[in-house]
Amino acid sequence: MSEEACKPKRFRSPPYPMFDIGKAIERANELHSKANTHPVGVQVLAEAWGMKSVDGKVWRTAASLIQYGLVQDSGTGKTRKFQITESAKRIILDANPDSEKRRQVIRSAAVCPMIHKELWEKYRAAKDLSDTVVKTYLTIDREESGEAAYSPSAADEVISTYRSTLAFAGLSESDGVFPEQKDTEIVDARNSSEQHHTKVAVGDYVRWTSEGVIQFESRKVEWVSEDGSHLRAFGSPTGIPVKQIELVKPPMTDGATVQTHRAAPKAQFDANNGKLNVTGYVENGRLKLTADVGLNEIEALREMLEGYKTILKFLS
Repeated sequence: MSEEACKPKRFRSPPYPMFDIGKAIERANELHSKANTHPVGVQVLAEAWGMKSVDGKVWRTAASLIQYGLVQDSGTGKTRKFQITESAKRIILDANPDSEKRRQVIRSAAVCPMIHKELWEKYRAAKDLSDTVVKTYLTIDREESGEAAYSPSAADEVISTYRSTLAFAGLSESDGVFPEQKDTEIVDARNSSEQHHTKVAVGDYVRWTSEGVIQFESRKVEWVSEDGSHLRAFGSPTGIPVKQIELVKPPMTDGATVQTHRAAPKAQFDANNGKLNVTGYVENGRLKLTADVGLNEIEALREMLEGYKTILKFLS
């Protein structure tokens, strides 16, 4: 067995906030100071948060605020805009330190992220519960129940953020489950009966939205679990809950549906005593593929791409 084959696959954990609700409120306040309630582009987010460039940290910060229901987004790509929600305005502008409304909004925001709500409903504040029990649930039990699991390191971050968030919000074991915020921007597919009962089949095209963040706009379904609760889409090895997706139309060209898998189905190549595992197809004149390769397989991948180049020229 090659050295590359022995290396663990890259693990992508489900979404979770990168910081607690206290830090999220600080970031929301900074954005409000910069843009008030106006929708703004990602560059303004970076400026508001003192980040020199638009990189992964900016996007993760925005995603975290969306998960807490403090920011809403609209549009995609270069036209994507972000703005403060009504919930964030209540928290930021309510100057009364004894405001019960403000306290209630903070508590609702604390359990707004999907994983926080899940842990709250299962463990409440988990005051006397070992982190090991919660970590086992996140890394093992979720997977056994058909949900996407967290990596050990991500689970540690989830637990730490969850505990500090509850402490900031003042949530204790005796508190009930707080109603979800009413901001339309934080209502996701799990609260929509139409989305929850979506019937998906291999070959359908879907959009995936998790925690208010669009993970991808349109990809083809390659696998659906027997109970119909999870699927895998092209280029994404992670099992995706069907309740987080919606069906979209296949790619179109001049008003006509493009025939998929027109050329070059799955391919495997031997390379330096290893295996080059590549899945690819040509659709709408573009090459779509996923590959699991190491340094020893790069040359074989290059040769394979030359073959696809010929196919693309033929179809153009």
